[in-house]
Amino acid sequence: MKQTRIILVLSILLLGTHSLSAQDSTTSNARLRTWLLLQAIPSLNWTVFPNQTNFALEWRATPILYSFGMTRLDPPWHLFFVNPPERFAGSVELNVSGQIYPSSIGTTHYAWSGQLLGHIPLIEMGEYLGLNFGGAVYRFNDTYSTFGVVGLSTLFGFVHWNTKYAPKDKIWMTSLELRFF
Repeated sequence: MKQTRIILVLSILLLGTHSLSAQDSTTSNARLRTWLLLQAIPSLNWTVFPNQTNFALEWRATPILYSFGMTRLDPPWHLFFVNPPERFAGSVELNVSGQIYPSSIGTTHYAWSGQLLGHIPLIEMGEYLGLNFGGAVYRFNDTYSTFGVVGLSTLFGFVHWNTKYAPKDKIWMTSLELRFF
């Protein structure tokens, strides 16, 4: 019985609140296409290393988000698909990102990261202004750097300006992130 409950809870989390009707399937397919298309739009990143400065394009996905600022009618857990109000009204998210640097950073042009971020609404439940904060781990040139993150979000959660700093490695990052989902 306990195993059945665990399987049922995991199934509900994976399926979300979507039913399996034909109409929902069509809506889900359109939503997936839109989500994939919008994920192709990169965010802009400016990284200042101790001996060089680099521009980068960054792509981000949010595999899991817990929203604590929405009503009880909206489920608190979200997987990949996150409507902006679920983020800016108050949430904690785990996201992963990849960066491409046009000029090399050591021996490569690529970096990867995982971030745990909190979003706190400041003005109009976060629609006009919200605070972002958390931590991140970036992988550059086969080494890992741990960053503190602080920033602001605005325009209904679509635009995020975040600054990241790794005190051990003395690396600064500033990013202008466009968050559609």
